[in-house]
Amino acid sequence: MIKVNFTNHAKDMLQERKFTEDEIISALSERDWSENDEIETEIWHAFKKIDEKVLRVVVKGREEPYIIITMFYDKRLRNRK
Repeated sequence: MIKVNFTNHAKDMLQERKFTEDEIISALSERDWSENDEIETEIWHAFKKIDEKVLRVVVKGREEPYIIITMFYDKRLRNRK
Protein backbone atom coordinates (compact mmCIF):
# COMPACT_ATOMS: atom_id res chain seq x y z
CA MET A 1 0.00 0.00 0.00
CA ILE A 2 1.19 3.51 -0.79
CA LYS A 3 2.28 5.54 2.22
CA VAL A 4 0.69 8.97 2.52
CA ASN A 5 0.15 11.76 5.00
CA PHE A 6 -2.87 14.05 4.86
CA THR A 7 -2.57 17.79 5.51
CA ASN A 8 -5.08 19.28 7.94
CA HIS A 9 -6.88 20.80 4.96
CA ALA A 10 -7.07 17.38 3.26
CA LYS A 11 -8.49 15.83 6.45
CA ASP A 12 -11.15 18.54 6.54
CA MET A 13 -11.96 17.91 2.87
CA LEU A 14 -12.28 14.16 3.48
CA GLN A 15 -15.11 14.87 5.90
CA GLU A 16 -16.69 17.72 3.96
CA ARG A 17 -16.64 15.88 0.63
CA LYS A 18 -17.41 12.48 2.17
CA PHE A 19 -14.32 10.60 1.00
CA THR A 20 -12.42 8.02 3.03
CA GLU A 21 -8.65 7.85 3.34
CA ASP A 22 -8.75 4.41 1.69
CA GLU A 23 -10.63 5.80 -1.34
CA ILE A 24 -8.00 8.49 -1.81
CA ILE A 25 -5.10 6.07 -1.40
CA SER A 26 -6.75 3.71 -3.88
CA ALA A 27 -7.27 6.54 -6.36
CA LEU A 28 -3.61 7.42 -6.02
CA SER A 29 -2.29 3.87 -6.41
CA GLU A 30 -4.74 2.94 -9.20
CA ARG A 31 -4.93 6.30 -10.96
CA ASP A 32 -5.94 6.53 -14.58
CA TRP A 33 -3.42 9.28 -15.30
CA SER A 34 -1.35 11.94 -13.60
CA GLU A 35 -0.06 15.38 -14.50
CA ASN A 36 2.62 17.63 -13.10
CA ASP A 37 1.46 20.91 -11.61
CA GLU A 38 1.97 23.84 -13.95
CA ILE A 39 3.50 26.04 -11.24
CA GLU A 40 4.90 23.98 -8.35
CA THR A 41 7.51 21.35 -9.31
CA GLU A 42 6.94 19.28 -6.16
CA ILE A 43 3.18 19.03 -6.73
CA TRP A 44 1.38 16.66 -9.08
CA HIS A 45 -2.22 15.62 -9.70
CA ALA A 46 -3.58 12.07 -9.78
CA PHE A 47 -6.83 11.44 -11.65
CA LYS A 48 -9.23 8.55 -11.27
CA LYS A 49 -12.45 8.11 -13.24
CA ILE A 50 -15.31 7.05 -11.01
CA ASP A 51 -18.47 6.43 -13.01
CA GLU A 52 -19.08 9.71 -14.86
CA LYS A 53 -16.89 11.78 -12.52
CA VAL A 54 -13.15 12.39 -12.35
CA LEU A 55 -11.54 12.50 -8.92
CA ARG A 56 -8.52 14.81 -8.71
CA VAL A 57 -6.06 14.24 -5.86
CA VAL A 58 -3.45 16.96 -5.39
CA VAL A 59 -0.20 15.47 -4.10
CA LYS A 60 3.09 16.89 -2.89
CA GLY A 61 6.29 14.89 -3.16
CA ARG A 62 7.87 12.54 -5.64
CA GLU A 63 8.59 9.77 -3.12
CA GLU A 64 6.65 8.09 -0.33
CA PRO A 65 5.25 9.14 1.98
CA TYR A 66 3.31 11.42 -0.33
CA ILE A 67 1.50 14.41 1.16
CA ILE A 68 -2.14 14.67 0.15
CA ILE A 69 -3.05 18.35 -0.13
CA THR A 70 -6.67 18.11 -1.26
CA MET A 71 -9.11 16.11 -3.37
CA PHE A 72 -12.27 16.88 -5.32
CA TYR A 73 -14.38 15.82 -8.24
CA ASP A 74 -13.15 17.95 -11.12
CA LYS A 75 -16.27 19.02 -13.03
CA ARG A 76 -14.15 20.40 -15.86
CA LEU A 77 -13.01 16.86 -16.70
CA ARG A 78 -16.25 14.92 -16.40
CA ASN A 79 -16.54 14.43 -20.16
CA ARG A 80 -12.97 13.23 -20.58
CA LYS A 81 -12.74 9.72 -21.94
